[in-house]
Amino acid sequence: MITVEEGAPLIIAPALLGFIDAVLLFVMPKEEFDERYNFKYLNREYGEDYSRPARRPAPRSKPKALPAAPAHPERFFKKRGVEHFRRYNYEAAIDDFLEALDHYYEDPITHFNLACCYSRLEDEEEALHHLSEAVAFGFKDIKKIHTHASLAFLRATPGFEDFVSNGYQKLSEKKAAPAPPQPVKAESPEPEEEEPASGLELNLSDDLLDQIVKLGELRDKGILTEEEFSAQKQKMLNG
Repeated sequence: MITVEEGAPLIIAPALLGFIDAVLLFVMPKEEFDERYNFKYLNREYGEDYSRPARRPAPRSKPKALPAAPAHPERFFKKRGVEHFRRYNYEAAIDDFLEALDHYYEDPITHFNLACCYSRLEDEEEALHHLSEAVAFGFKDIKKIHTHASLAFLRATPGFEDFVSNGYQKLSEKKAAPAPPQPVKAESPEPEEEEPASGLELNLSDDLLDQIVKLGELRDKGILTEEEFSAQKQKMLNG
């Protein structure tokens, strides 16, 4: 507090305080002056521009929305599986085709594509399984089964011959044993039997006879030639 005489002008006090601040400023060391008032010094010392107002952070962009799930996922996976197959990546193609079957198992084309993939990988068991499923679900292009390049390995396997002779269906791993013949009663007259034209015995099982009948139907449709029919029939009889 500064005491002044009564009646003195009020401007004396502020002027006196300003004079004191000016004296202190003039006698202030240069280092202290730079730290307090020199913006260039502050910029060099701290790497920031204190002479400009602080910038506001840029607003964050909204996160991108995830792509919507495809309306028909089985088509998406089947299409991607075909692309992998054309690049000879059969394992990836199998994964996509199996994923497509999870959404639509009754698709015969997907089963046929899987048969081609497994045939390329020389997996006879899986190739026959999916080829059989393709026919069961309506695959009717029998010619493609016998000519498609990707099924070349499968066509060279013994299982494929059984598959064709069984009406384009995979045989079960274990065939049912034929029922033992029932003993004929003594009082029953034994029926007369005709001599078979091909010299075959008449004690063939019903299962084998059905297979021969189906084999003959394939020959009649032109799918098998006479030589193929005879070879397949002979093989079944010898088995």
